[in-house]
Amino acid sequence: MEQFVDFVTEKEPVIEEAPKKRRALSRVSRFLTNKYLIASVGFLIVMLFLDKNDLITTMERREELNNLNQSKEHYTRELSELRKVKAELETDPVIIEKLAREKYLMKRDNEDIFVTEDKTKTLPALEE
Repeated sequence: MEQFVDFVTEKEPVIEEAPKKRRALSRVSRFLTNKYLIASVGFLIVMLFLDKNDLITTMERREELNNLNQSKEHYTRELSELRKVKAELETDPVIIEKLAREKYLMKRDNEDIFVTEDKTKTLPALEE
């Protein structure tokens, strides 16, 4: 009866599996040699470090912008205070007289002004 059988039952060929470590390295090497991954990594390196608008320059510019905004706020406050002083000087003669006496050492005709030095301020300067 075996004569009429078309096929012979043979054992299936045994496929030897690579060790797990070798398979993992194979997967990693295939992943790392992927042309899209290489192009993407190259693009990121150029954009983050080599471009004229790189990451470091952007961070420096952002810090400079913050400093400029703080300066702007400071000068805006100072300008508003100076405008108040100007308005007071234009309208109040008492303040005008006070400013003239303190800053410019002006006096009335019948007054004498004596300018004195504060010794406590000059002593620490001598010690240094």
